[in-house]
Amino acid sequence: MRAPTELHATDWTGAEHAYGDGADTLKWLLDACGEDQDRAERAVGVLHNCLVHQGSVYAGSAKAYPVLVDLLLDPTAPGRATLADLLLGITIGIAETEAVHHEIRAAHARATPLLLPLLADPTREVRHRLAYVTGLRTGHEELAVRALAERALSEPDPLIAAVMTGGVARHDIAGRAARLSGALAPRHTPAVRAAAAWGIAQAGLPWTTEVTTAVTEAWEHGEVLNGDVIEGEQWRWSDNPLAETLIAMADPVRAAEICLRLTQSEDQDTAECGAVAAVALLEELPHAYPAFAPVIAATRAHRDTQIRSYADDLDALAPADEEGHTMP
Repeated sequence: MRAPTELHATDWTGAEHAYGDGADTLKWLLDACGEDQDRAERAVGVLHNCLVHQGSVYAGSAKAYPVLVDLLLDPTAPGRATLADLLLGITIGIAETEAVHHEIRAAHARATPLLLPLLADPTREVRHRLAYVTGLRTGHEELAVRALAERALSEPDPLIAAVMTGGVARHDIAGRAARLSGALAPRHTPAVRAAAAWGIAQAGLPWTTEVTTAVTEAWEHGEVLNGDVIEGEQWRWSDNPLAETLIAMADPVRAAEICLRLTQSEDQDTAECGAVAAVALLEELPHAYPAFAPVIAATRAHRDTQIRSYADDLDALAPADEEGHTMP
């Protein structure tokens, strides 16, 4: 038995989940904590399906949270990647009631100091999921920022290091500006530099020439934050991190120059990042359309058919003049 205290000290009545009254929640948790490896791994999979369903979480999810934390802390537990994914799913899930929401928030806050060592876990998926869990505010911001920033320096997977760097920006404490600025340095991977620039933009920290340089150089390496992080999953902190970063730069001309440089690349991922960012920028800042004329021309002339298709999207964003005609 891996987590006897929580299992036997908790009142499991009312532990509803996605498929019913939750009368079987304790059974599956007992199996997950048991010594039969096959049964335990199967139980973890069942719990994943029951306790998080299409983004929703339930009373049973909240009650199970401490047990799942104890399980994940056991390096011999089966299905630890699935456990980490389940814990993240519960942490960010949409609760069925306000009471469940508060119970999960409280469980997350209590667990945060215990979970920080897992940022260095040998299992890649565990590190990845725990980086996101740690990036969510719990009242342990100083601990979280220190752990994320320090681990990012030694994290072997560039995209997980980027998750950790982006997580630093989500905690509003005095030390985050210096840590994010340090992560802009050329010695860091492109993903970390891109995440640091995004973090500076999102946190509203001063924009410097070093940030602009980091953005330009980092994204020249292709789809550095939207790539195959874990099983094709995108970077959770943002759907379009490059566009968000450039919009926050508040300099449409320079943003257009960066998009042009990327769009002219022979690498399809890099060129597409530039084109997609340009579309998002013009949707947000239509008055900047004239500055993006070279970007449109570059997309239309690109050797790749997919990149050329973005020229029409960009043309469609041309603002109308007072007579209802599009501007040249």
